[in-house]
Amino acid sequence: MKKRKIHFIINSRLKNAIAQLTEQLQNSSYWTKEFDYFLRETQYKSHALELTQKAIEEGTSGIVACGGDGTINEIVGFLVETKIPLGIIPLGSGNSIARHFKIPLNIEGALKIIEIQNSINVNVGSVNDFIFLSNMGVSFDANFIDSYQNIPSRGFYTYLKALFLALIQHKTQDFSLFYQGVKREVSPFLLMVVNSNQFGYDFSISPKSIINDGKFELVLFKKKSFRALLNLLLASRFDLKLSEKLLEIIPITELKIKNVSQDFLIQLDGEINQISSEELSIKVHPNGVNVWVPA
Repeated sequence: MKKRKIHFIINSRLKNAIAQLTEQLQNSSYWTKEFDYFLRETQYKSHALELTQKAIEEGTSGIVACGGDGTINEIVGFLVETKIPLGIIPLGSGNSIARHFKIPLNIEGALKIIEIQNSINVNVGSVNDFIFLSNMGVSFDANFIDSYQNIPSRGFYTYLKALFLALIQHKTQDFSLFYQGVKREVSPFLLMVVNSNQFGYDFSISPKSIINDGKFELVLFKKKSFRALLNLLLASRFDLKLSEKLLEIIPITELKIKNVSQDFLIQLDGEINQISSEELSIKVHPNGVNVWVPA
């Protein structure tokens, strides 16, 4: 019987990941008998996207993202045009996408989920020419991610450090929002579009979000202060309800965002982009992506 091909795309920051993954695969009769597997390591930003394209050209039957949400985001950019399933081995920091699907946060457990071969088709969001799977934002969260990426260390305490740096530096902006026949002028501390119920480290801003329900949630957090941010963090971590005067969550299928500067600092699944445009057009991509998840 001809073996199927499967490609593992690994974030190069994960120094021991290839050795650990190779050991797990070699010690499994399932992987050695069923698959020709290929381990590919990223070397620079957007390299995962290139490696995904090459894997598709080589006739892969599945691609496994080994890293965090940013690695997954790059890979999904090509998979939305195919029926090729995505596997996830969560080796990043927050791992919001893996946590949404309840995929184990270790190589052995994540591989067992992939072995089950249970896939579902999930929403993918498009923002102009960009893609996101978990969430996107153009306000404090983008400044926070930008601060985080400029700190060389990683982990939960680096998240906290970046959080406070961003809080000090962030300046609220005025946005015009257009959705479902409504036009609104807002100046929020936090403006996000959320697809999954996780923001990483088991923090959940929109706990009722379902990643395959055909819609998103528009999240507006309206107040900037240390105390307000602390309340948001506590509510997100312990599933506490905040007043709508502070936090507004609106189901949407499409959204347009304009600002005066026509220049957006945007985060997509925890990766920063600068977009010069009159507006951002956010909608559900017509083709979702298939993801291997627990049965």
